[in-house]
Amino acid sequence: MHCQRCRGLLVREPVGGPNIKTGRLSMATRCVNCGCIEDAVVRANRFRPSVKTRESPRRMVRKGDGVFNNVHM
Repeated sequence: MHCQRCRGLLVREPVGGPNIKTGRLSMATRCVNCGCIEDAVVRANRFRPSVKTRESPRRMVRKGDGVFNNVHM
């Protein structure tokens, strides 16, 4: 198997503890070259179509004398 980021070698390794329901270990793949880790959730999300989250531009909010973008931090 080859890493999608750097085309390096992927190895399988257990992650976390045993699953409470099944008692089995969760497995993931890790790239030996760049360290990228993928598990079942990452692979499932990669194939999920992206959802457009914001349809309108951000509105401007006036606070005091200055004008600030409505940015959540």
